[in-house]
Amino acid sequence: MVRKSFPQFIIISGSGKKVGKTFMSTALIRVFSAKFPLLALKISPHVHDSLGNTCLRASSEGIRIFQDLGPHAKNSGKFLEAGALQSYFMETDDGHLAEAFELFMKECNNANHPVICESGALTSLIRPGISIFIDSATDDLPKHKLEARQLADVVLPAKSFSTSALTGRVGFSDSGWYVIS
Repeated sequence: MVRKSFPQFIIISGSGKKVGKTFMSTALIRVFSAKFPLLALKISPHVHDSLGNTCLRASSEGIRIFQDLGPHAKNSGKFLEAGALQSYFMETDDGHLAEAFELFMKECNNANHPVICESGALTSLIRPGISIFIDSATDDLPKHKLEARQLADVVLPAKSFSTSALTGRVGFSDSGWYVIS
């Protein structure tokens, strides 16, 4: 499968829960939202009962996209607190991911803003400007997470990385996100 290029996206994925994905996402949002407007997106294959302060922005079979109305304790609410212009939470399984992504771009990002996205599966569908994988060496990774790690531009050790070391090496231009060597 050929992955279409979306250089305005940074995708952050990881080997499991509590490895530092949201920590890294909010650090990037804090640095870059002070320079230009950007959007944040959290994608999950699981239905969530409690979503925080949100409203349903778009939906289709197997897809729900919520927009955060204000900061709250969930990941997407933390993105607003960090400075994102808008923050979204998408519920969709891998079978609907391509359709969900198209719906997000049409309904939520038709202005083509830069996006910082937390997703375990989106890297297999699109080629972002930067893909970051946060890896816990103790995890036995399933195939889709191994693929995400292999596709990553940057691999960080879980919970023991410096956000400032990475945010200082990330840039954005008219061509999209890039990593400075």
